[in-house]
Amino acid sequence: MNTKHARKLLGAGAVILAGLLLVGCGGDFKLPTTTLTTSVPQGRSSQPLKVTFTRDKFEGEVSFSITGAPTGVTAKFDPVKTDKAGTETTLTLTVGEAVAAQKYTLKVVAQSGNKKKEQTLELTVQVKPDFTMATNPATLTVKQGAGQTVTINLTRNASATGAIALTLEGAPAGVTGTFNPASATAATSTLTINAGATAAAGTYNLTVRGKGDGLDKTAAIRLTVEAVPDFSFTFQPAAVEVKRGESANVTVALNRVGGFADPVQFEVEGLPTGVTATFDPNPAPAATATLKITSGATAAAGTYPIRVRGTAGATSKVVSINLTIP
Repeated sequence: MNTKHARKLLGAGAVILAGLLLVGCGGDFKLPTTTLTTSVPQGRSSQPLKVTFTRDKFEGEVSFSITGAPTGVTAKFDPVKTDKAGTETTLTLTVGEAVAAQKYTLKVVAQSGNKKKEQTLELTVQVKPDFTMATNPATLTVKQGAGQTVTINLTRNASATGAIALTLEGAPAGVTGTFNPASATAATSTLTINAGATAAAGTYNLTVRGKGDGLDKTAAIRLTVEAVPDFSFTFQPAAVEVKRGESANVTVALNRVGGFADPVQFEVEGLPTGVTATFDPNPAPAATATLKITSGATAAAGTYPIRVRGTAGATSKVVSINLTIP
């Protein structure tokens, strides 16, 4: 083969190879002309945005990036590069807390080799979600066995839109709190505080905790549990010995709770024959009274449980004292 003929063959081969390369690199891809939009509060991330494109006789990997993002805004694509047949990715934007709350125009950039396409993305940065809580009333008194309600006032800014989960902390034994609703989407919730009959009287600092939109807030309640007006009494001493023909004095100690102030009327039940008992004063208006037991000369020797009944209004209590006649 002469040199001239060889050159012709080589030239033809180069033309064929170039044609094959053009066929392999032919076609194109397109991003939509529509504008992507998303709103993200400061310090939060967006919901994943789907970014799609179309292929027109084009086979090749397509990688993605963002331009025009302000400082503090980062973008994550998944995947960051498609395979040769892929036509979509998802974009998540994360906005730092220091990014100014305003609208920004960004570009989604799709690139494969020297082919580069863009789609507009409008990002609205909202103020960081926030809410406040207040209790009304913040101080309340509940009697044992009763309940009261407290209004929980919730004030949200424009970015705080989620439900707020409410719980009560610091309640003593016997005290319960129920929220309605417990997951508040409106501006108020009602807290019902119930003090059981066994709840100890006293003053307690309770905390209402609200969690929502990634926030954790508290509000205070000062609760006073009051004892139900009541009385009880004991004997000092709790047993007494009285010889026949003699007397003995026993102190009756009255315990008043819950503001109970009524006088207590006493009477004795179960006295043996020959024994008398008197109270001074009777009824008893204060904290003590004196029970005088007299054993007559004919009283029979033995030990007797004597029942003493104390009555005030509709309330009646009975306590026993042992009397021994030697």
